[in-house]
Amino acid sequence: MAWDETDFTLTCDQSGTEHRITVSLPFRYERLGSAPLVVCLDGAWIHGAARDASRVMSMGGDAPEAIVVGVEFTSTSMGEYLRERTRWYTPTPWVPPERIGVKGLTAEECGKADVMRAFLRDQLLPRLAGDYRIDETWVVGHSFSALCALSALLAEPNLFDKWLLASPSVWWDDRAILGIEAAHAEANSDLPARVFMSAGSHEDADDEDSLMMKSNVEELAARLRSRNHPGLLLETAILDGENHNSVIGAAISRGMRALVREPAPQAEC
Repeated sequence: MAWDETDFTLTCDQSGTEHRITVSLPFRYERLGSAPLVVCLDGAWIHGAARDASRVMSMGGDAPEAIVVGVEFTSTSMGEYLRERTRWYTPTPWVPPERIGVKGLTAEECGKADVMRAFLRDQLLPRLAGDYRIDETWVVGHSFSALCALSALLAEPNLFDKWLLASPSVWWDDRAILGIEAAHAEANSDLPARVFMSAGSHEDADDEDSLMMKSNVEELAARLRSRNHPGLLLETAILDGENHNSVIGAAISRGMRALVREPAPQAEC
């Protein structure tokens, strides 16, 4: 069976960074009036999982029959690719601890998530809206890219219709995103968005070097719920048996099922 997939390169106007964009169309695209657009940050390891989940799960109504787009960096070495993620997916200037495997960055190089948000808003989404028939937009992120999406959510909640945040790196810069969320809540009485946020049950380790991914997600979710934002539809899940790397497929499967359903205010699964 032939599936329609297209690649192109798009250069960020602000930074000059090149992004490889991969567009996977649903099999019935030509017969559909329009389709959801699912934008996968960290496309190198999220796009394939989201594309395949959409193709299979949509047959039972558990996922959208979607245009699935991967957004990648074009670096050819893993070390530089990891540095690119750290530069463009984090919200504040800070030097990451070397134990996460990212080396050779200064604080001034990091914290460019606002530039990535502008690239998505001003370049990628208009390009895709001009090329394809789209009825709603989703974003999917994991770890740093989920942190990037989370910072975009707090800055511009109407940028996407649905937000799938798998294990966002809340720990970054002494949990700076919690301060960003608090500032948003002080200035805004609502956060109108449909959000699924998850972590793996094995993402907290019992040692001083743990990034406490699960606990941080739980705390962030509790904070968001405590704001009583009337327009926020937040669903969360702690995925049993999953660690930070294994959680991607489980989070996409669970998140797609959650976000494709009719919304239930302040639901928790």
